[in-house]
Amino acid sequence: MVFQYGREVRIPEVAGSLEFLMTSGHAYSSSTVRGNTRKYHGLFVDNGRLLLAGLDEMVNGIRFSSQHYLGAPNDAGLRYLHAFSVYPPTWIYMIGDVTIKKTITFDGSLQVVYEIAGDADLWIRPLITDRSVHEVLRDPHPDCIHERNGVQWRDLLFEGDLSYEPHPDTYRDLWYQQEHERGYEPVEDLHSPGIFQGSVRDSTVIFRCTGNKSFFKDAPRVHSPQTSLDWLEWASDAFCHGNEIVAGYHWFCESWGRDSAVSVTGLLIDRGLKDEARAVLKRLSDTSKKGLIPNRSPDNYHTSDASLWFIHALFQYRRRWGDDHFMEKMIPVIVTILEDYPSSDMASLDHDLISVAPKSTWMDTSFTPRNGKPVEINALWVSVLTGAESLGIETPVPGESAREAFKKFWNEDRKCLFDCIDPYDHSIRPNQVVALALGQVDQKQAALALNTINKLLLTPYGLRTLSPLDTRYQGHYSGDKSYHNGCVWPWLTGWYVDALIRNGVQRHTIAPMLTPILHHIREAGAGYISEIFDGDPPYLPRGCIAQAWSVAEIARACRMVFPLAR
Repeated sequence: MVFQYGREVRIPEVAGSLEFLMTSGHAYSSSTVRGNTRKYHGLFVDNGRLLLAGLDEMVNGIRFSSQHYLGAPNDAGLRYLHAFSVYPPTWIYMIGDVTIKKTITFDGSLQVVYEIAGDADLWIRPLITDRSVHEVLRDPHPDCIHERNGVQWRDLLFEGDLSYEPHPDTYRDLWYQQEHERGYEPVEDLHSPGIFQGSVRDSTVIFRCTGNKSFFKDAPRVHSPQTSLDWLEWASDAFCHGNEIVAGYHWFCESWGRDSAVSVTGLLIDRGLKDEARAVLKRLSDTSKKGLIPNRSPDNYHTSDASLWFIHALFQYRRRWGDDHFMEKMIPVIVTILEDYPSSDMASLDHDLISVAPKSTWMDTSFTPRNGKPVEINALWVSVLTGAESLGIETPVPGESAREAFKKFWNEDRKCLFDCIDPYDHSIRPNQVVALALGQVDQKQAALALNTINKLLLTPYGLRTLSPLDTRYQGHYSGDKSYHNGCVWPWLTGWYVDALIRNGVQRHTIAPMLTPILHHIREAGAGYISEIFDGDPPYLPRGCIAQAWSVAEIARACRMVFPLAR
């Protein structure tokens, strides 16, 4: 099943909101149907550095590419665009009596193929820079080496089937609409070293960008997605590179401890990828220090939950495969974490439960400090203690004692769980679904809590992070203030579905709830699932266009609801 789009992509707002993403190791290629709208967009991005931003393209003197400039949007090329599809990203242009089918492929090397019907004078300028994806650059002066068939710059070689002519030029004041809306500097300059041009008749022309160094390449994806569930499988591969799981694209394109530990079950373990899952878990274990798994490597240990998510993932691995040999190596890691974590910089043991430092949970902004004893931290704590005891590991407190203490989280007034206790936080938030999914609430209370969640937090795309009845609720994304105070985070869906099934809700009843998020795969980051959504209609996708734990947990939810998806 290829996602196909028709005349709607000629509308600038539609074309600019539909993004594509292809990854290979630590490199990626990404843009929109309309061209670059983010500083993170580029046809060749490697290890967080933007190298080839895009191509300026003309046929018979008519520009069909789109570059946007400060005060001068240029969408003229869209009038010639008649269709778009992914993957691979493919545009169909009709310009006079010439038809151009343009296709981009990326596997650590970039190839742009132009299939041309008719007589065409084709003209292509590569637009390059050398900067971090988190910045913009003015007046770049790359030191290019011009060759007979192309141009060499840094570790890249630009070449193709057309003749190359050195003709340096600077494209000034390019404008990135998404950065402007996010409050970041939206203007930069790009450099073009020269022009590839030639006459073509009913033929195919290829432009290539290849690396002189050995770029890491993933194994080729051998299957062709046919359904939405297949697309989740396909999308999962984009985040998994060797022993790392990338947290999200575009600005979280590195391995984060918490995100990796949450995502490894849905991305790898549930898919039966034993060696890959073991490599990720081994890497996480190697980073453990004083009872903590880092949030970001190498030295950001400011998370109170990554260690617990890691041990939970180890138990999921053990449940799937057993693998006593690997688990024997992990037991000393579990022992050390259980010894050191309860007296670490981020967590402390208080009357059988865990109290945490402010801003150390996944809700980590100053607007959601969640100091005290968060509900999902302690649900995981109880689960980890019980699992450790089953392995014969001596625990700081008995699992049953912690389970009994966990009963303090019940909020009789609001018929759900407190988000935090000591001090008590009456906010109605979705973190409680972790406890419900793990079976740490009796059935009667769980049914009441799910009823509250369904009434106040459930949207077509997952659970809001705060009840709309709360005065702090933000229904539309507006930065950190809204991030965990109303925005919908799809990654919680897996735990919500777990909780529903555990508490007797039939799978056929749950299935329709997943329909909107599966349809979302066609929009925003085509083929992927976004980081967040607005909490209010029309629930627009926000944040990263492709988030590892969003894909992982929606995929896990689908495997629970649709047995054939397993």
